Amino acid sequence: MSTRIPSGGRGQNPWLGRLSRGMQVLLLVCSLLVSLVTIWGGTRLPGGWRDGANAIGLGILVSAVFGMAQSVITDPISKEILRQSITEEVRAALTDLHTSYIPTNEFPASDQPGIGFNALMSQDMQNSDTYWFRGIHTKFCAARFSMMRSSNVQAYLILPDPTVPHSLDARLEYRATQAAGDRTSIPELREKTLRSIHAGLVGLFLARNKCGSIEVLLVSTPALDRFEIFQHSVWISLFSDMDQGTLFPRAMRFSKASLLHRMQGAECLAIRRSPATRRFEISRTTTEEDFVALFRDMTGKELTPELLTDLTADVEGTAGRFRTAIRADGPAWRR
Repeated sequence: MSTRIPSGGRGQNPWLGRLSRGMQVLLLVCSLLVSLVTIWGGTRLPGGWRDGANAIGLGILVSAVFGMAQSVITDPISKEILRQSITEEVRAALTDLHTSYIPTNEFPASDQPGIGFNALMSQDMQNSDTYWFRGIHTKFCAARFSMMRSSNVQAYLILPDPTVPHSLDARLEYRATQAAGDRTSIPELREKTLRSIHAGLVGLFLARNKCGSIEVLLVSTPALDRFEIFQHSVWISLFSDMDQGTLFPRAMRFSKASLLHRMQGAECLAIRRSPATRRFEISRTTTEEDFVALFRDMTGKELTPELLTDLTADVEGTAGRFRTAIRADGPAWRR
């Protein structure tokens, strides 16, 4: 709230308050000299003229003294009001800036899952009725679901559409340029990424009893960075700013009042409502036979019993290493 700064104190001439300190002193000294000259000159006048001159001189003298005293008293008060007003405005502006643009928590890039990162994210998930995921694959998301105590979260996962030929191109090209010294080709990276996507989908099926509902949204242009939106926070993992030689990128957490939370929430809703988005639901009643059909529709690939067993072992191995890493903070991590 802004504070109106008065131009002068009560009873003080507004134009006097707008003058600088030097000009005020000069004006008051001149008034004092005029009053003294008027009184002195009146002593040479006869009768009534002398009384009139004395009255005028005394009036000017009193006004000058009163104005000087009032200026001395009210000037510090005006300065204090101005200082408080500026301080309040700056504090409010900084608070709004901090809330809208500055993260509440920041985690550096690392080679293994961080205990603080995952503990805080798991707490946000446990206290949220909804969860939005926007990224490439959900292997770690499924592992986190398997560790949840609650089973009421409504999960929406925005993933690349494996049936669209070029849906992974941007991510693969970026990863190839960032992998210094890695001779893995783009086709090999594509196969590894597709396997991670397939394993993530199987992980969601295995964790279906841990969620109120799971909705998979497949898009042709996935985000390069990973966004995870909870009821009271939003997380961004900066794959677009990954340090060389680390497996997990720098991540930041923003509050619900942040601009990022509002923007990403609105964008995820728009993606869900888009006619170009393919939507699939995995519920607690989804059987293995149902999931095999869903997997074929989502990926364009047949989920044979052998492949399901292989991907299940991959998911369970990832979940086991994930739980060990975030609880012990000791063993080396490998994806």
